[in-house]
Amino acid sequence: MVMIKSVLMSMPVYSMSLEMLPKGCVQDINRLLAKFFWGKIGQDRYMSFVSWKKVCQKTENGGLGVKDLQLFGEALFLKLVWSLMADDDKAWVQVCKAKYFPVVGFWRAKKGGSGSRMWGQIVKMREFFKNDVTWHLGTGETVNVLSQPWFQNWTVQHEATHIDRKMKVRSLIDEQNGDWHLQELTRLFQRDQVQCILRSHNKPDLLTTQRDRLVWHKTNSGTYSVKEGYKELTQMQPAMQGVQTVNWLSIWNCKSITPKVQIFLWRLLSRALPVAVNMHARIAGFPPTRQRCNEENEYEMHCLFFCHTSRQVWFGSQLGLRVHELPLNVNTAIQQIMGSLDEEGNKIFANTLWEIWKERNKAVIERGHFKSHAVIQRIKTTSAGTSVQMNMGPTNTKRFNQDKYEFYSTGWQVLIDASWDCSMQAGAGFVVYNKGYVYGVGLHYFTVHDSFHAEAMAMKEAMTYIFTVLNLPRGTKVQFFSDCLNLITAVNQGDSTELPSWRVLHVVSYLIEQMETTQTDTTIHFARRDAVQQAHELANVARRQAVTYQGRPHMALQQEGKLNKEIDEKVFSKGLE
Repeated sequence: MVMIKSVLMSMPVYSMSLEMLPKGCVQDINRLLAKFFWGKIGQDRYMSFVSWKKVCQKTENGGLGVKDLQLFGEALFLKLVWSLMADDDKAWVQVCKAKYFPVVGFWRAKKGGSGSRMWGQIVKMREFFKNDVTWHLGTGETVNVLSQPWFQNWTVQHEATHIDRKMKVRSLIDEQNGDWHLQELTRLFQRDQVQCILRSHNKPDLLTTQRDRLVWHKTNSGTYSVKEGYKELTQMQPAMQGVQTVNWLSIWNCKSITPKVQIFLWRLLSRALPVAVNMHARIAGFPPTRQRCNEENEYEMHCLFFCHTSRQVWFGSQLGLRVHELPLNVNTAIQQIMGSLDEEGNKIFANTLWEIWKERNKAVIERGHFKSHAVIQRIKTTSAGTSVQMNMGPTNTKRFNQDKYEFYSTGWQVLIDASWDCSMQAGAGFVVYNKGYVYGVGLHYFTVHDSFHAEAMAMKEAMTYIFTVLNLPRGTKVQFFSDCLNLITAVNQGDSTELPSWRVLHVVSYLIEQMETTQTDTTIHFARRDAVQQAHELANVARRQAVTYQGRPHMALQQEGKLNKEIDEKVFSKGLE
């Protein structure tokens, strides 16, 4: 009785975990952890948007790196297997050895019908170490030739040999010259195995006093550790589909983004935010257009980018982002933006997403309005004094900088821009230069669906003025400049299929037709916002005052009312013709 008690006391507590825990206990613990993560303390119900298995994935694979309790229990249990393999002097190891493998050795021991559940689990998990352990020979007196892996490729030969099962490696060494018995090695092993032995153990040292030591090649120390065991078990798990579509390390390694915002970005990229579309998929009768506006279904891109209130925030933020140029896939859009920003820019971008989401939740809970100006003010306060470097990558479109640009002494140049607000009211403005001087201006007021629609209408009105009103002669050189890259690309390539909105299809088709049928030498170029500032000022006037004018600039200045107060000669840096 005393002996049994001492044996049980010598076994680690964690070694009995798989035996003693009731069935389903690990699942119950995982359920409590998931409830803590997705729900609130005290609530009986919670909604899990991502499987707990994905949450336990490594951060670089799209998870949060939470410990998988099932794998962690296996890593703890492997400590028992290691002790049996290493032939420790512990009492419980000697008892197991005497009961289950007194002659054949641990690697050749079988489960058997009378073995306990714990022994069956040990035999099963023995395969974990199969190809990664060898004995580092010291005296060679404790390493069995057949039952212990002491050289590479050992496991494939021991069944075919017929020698004393208790033979030790020491008996294969010539005691006189201290070299291997080559004849004995050749008799017992195949030729390639003999080469492995000679390569692994060059020449035995008969005078050594070091003990034979089992080495696990996955650690520097050669000894099994639970940490490295868990790491190996996680790497053996099959990767989940779709987790590699995002460069997760670019988010977790960005030290300027706070952990709270990083978790928010993880939920966003994992489709784990409670937007209306996600709730609609899980709750019967939940409307997919419930939040903020009833224009479109509220999915991630609409909620955080495409909704008119969100677009106001992005346009008014320090980034000045035009969201209609973004792809529809949220993972692709965020990777594209974060890849074009420096670290401080990524911080501003992530905080802007977070502030939009908080304001959206506040508007939903309080049944109020989304206050874009308040969000913009909070962002500017937190990012005051920060400069942003943004590089959206090389394009085939010519860029235009008015500060360095010299107007041609011949030919025509047209600056185009649009302005719009959340009520869908928009203004379009264009300034026509001829020989370096302002020749004509245009202000147009209309109702549109989005900012891309407004930009397309501004270019349409400018082309109509140039091609129809002025009716320039054949071969005249005309250059249009706009700050809407997607629109310019679509018109230059003559392709109206890849547009942010189907509502502007007819407008873009008209622009392409005009470019193909015109007899003038016409080109369209990309320009920065500051290069088309004059057209932008005119577009603001048209939107605010709801006015439309097209013609010579001095006629616009002579008009009565508020129009002549906002359009003055300061708008035109080169003066009037």
